[in-house]
Amino acid sequence: MKRLISIFTVILLLTLFIVPVSAAEEPECCIYDLAGLLTDEEYWVLEDYAQEISEVQQCAVYFLTVDDYRDYGDGVIFDVARQIFLVNELGMGEDQDGVLLILSMADRDYCLLAHGFGDTALTDYGKDYISEEFLDNFGVNDWYGGCMDYLTYTDELLTMARDGVVFDRGSWITSGHLWIFSLILAAVLSAVICLIQRGLMKKKVRQQTDAMGYLKGGAVNITRRRDVFSHATEVRQKIETDSGSSSSSGGHSHSSDGFSGKSGKF
Repeated sequence: MKRLISIFTVILLLTLFIVPVSAAEEPECCIYDLAGLLTDEEYWVLEDYAQEISEVQQCAVYFLTVDDYRDYGDGVIFDVARQIFLVNELGMGEDQDGVLLILSMADRDYCLLAHGFGDTALTDYGKDYISEEFLDNFGVNDWYGGCMDYLTYTDELLTMARDGVVFDRGSWITSGHLWIFSLILAAVLSAVICLIQRGLMKKKVRQQTDAMGYLKGGAVNITRRRDVFSHATEVRQKIETDSGSSSSSGGHSHSSDGFSGKSGKF
């Protein structure tokens, strides 16, 4: 009987210690659609996906939409995103590991913010990589598709970083894309070899500047000759200008308290 009571006591104590830790390792919410861009179904699919990524990576991944970022802080959108992150105590663990993508609809601004392990995993090059994937969706108002791309590719870079490979310039060659590099290298080498062989086989022909250069020596004797240019042809081509809207790729920002970000237009 005493043994059963001891076992029950141990289980109870473990439960008391484990539950708070588990709760602390999961963000309360990851998707904040304050601008109302998502349907209810889209919201819950994205929320579940973001929660899963955050739990597995132990780095919170957030998506926030607002009408105007200026309503939530001072400065440019990077500064406001940083203020939102700090005021709301976002992130996971002691280092507040997290990634936040904020969309501001007033002027179609965005900022991809990273802190802690998120900053380690998402280099400037990595932020460019992720942004290229979601900007095309947001550019045509595909909010669900853009957010899904953001979550997917952020998860990819976080996974690489957890495995010890930080995605940066040149790192892709050693991070599972070696076969692509080998294929490109082989294609380039093949093209070079073909060009060399073609150059060796091609007969050298020197272009003549007048008709007499194409006559065999002694075949024709012309006592008087002159070159007359009867007319000249001028070709003009109209350069079309793009009348459509354009967006800035944005710039990278870094702060002394460990935040980094990429911002621009969508």
